[in-house]
Amino acid sequence: MTDAEKKALKAAHNKKYRDANKELIAANQKKYREANKELVRERKRAYREVNKERIAAKKAADAKTERGRKLDKLRGERYRTTHAERVRELHQKSRDKRAPIAKQEAKQRRVELRDSYVAQILRMPTDLVPPEVIEAERIRLKIKRKVQELDNDRTEKKCSTCREYKPLISFGRNHGTKDGRSYECRLCNRERKRRDALLKGLTFNPRNRDEFGRRRKHTPEELKATKNARAREVYARNKQRKNYEAHK
Repeated sequence: MTDAEKKALKAAHNKKYRDANKELIAANQKKYREANKELVRERKRAYREVNKERIAAKKAADAKTERGRKLDKLRGERYRTTHAERVRELHQKSRDKRAPIAKQEAKQRRVELRDSYVAQILRMPTDLVPPEVIEAERIRLKIKRKVQELDNDRTEKKCSTCREYKPLISFGRNHGTKDGRSYECRLCNRERKRRDALLKGLTFNPRNRDEFGRRRKHTPEELKATKNARAREVYARNKQRKNYEAHK
């Protein structure tokens, strides 16, 4: 019997033994790995360092076959199931490392109006949006940005009630609008409040301010009239009190 025949016979015998004692061999291998974790890990690391090119070539060849892709998927699922905590830590570390880069990339796409950002505005995948639609949307966004830029630099605004252009100071504060000012001027706002109060049968006492929101300065005639009216009111109240006490 030649050496080749002896090797073939031995290989057939070993294969027959492995097929007959699969569970026993697997249990012994698992027991050995648990008892020698560090040694097994070091051997694997040394093997990968020595056979980098061979492993890479085998992965590339397996990726081209259906069986290789299935095996790779099964290995990944098995690892994720066995080392769930480790996989979670790696994912979190990768997200933390990628977050500032992704934020900068998103900002760059928004500034440059890239196709991916325009498609995101349209709420469609980039591959499904026609190029002419992307170009039209890009032009619309450029016009919108220019209009907003001009609005931020303006010093006047059109009142929605009287339809007149007035300085921004003539409009009250409103943080709900883009420019932070109300839609109607102070004078129209005051007139609307007075009209609503009259319709409800109430008295409207507006603040003593001008159209720019500044406090009015009373003239001497206005101060004298106010003082006389207050004096008459006090005199009438005192007279009524005296009459009540006299008849009591």
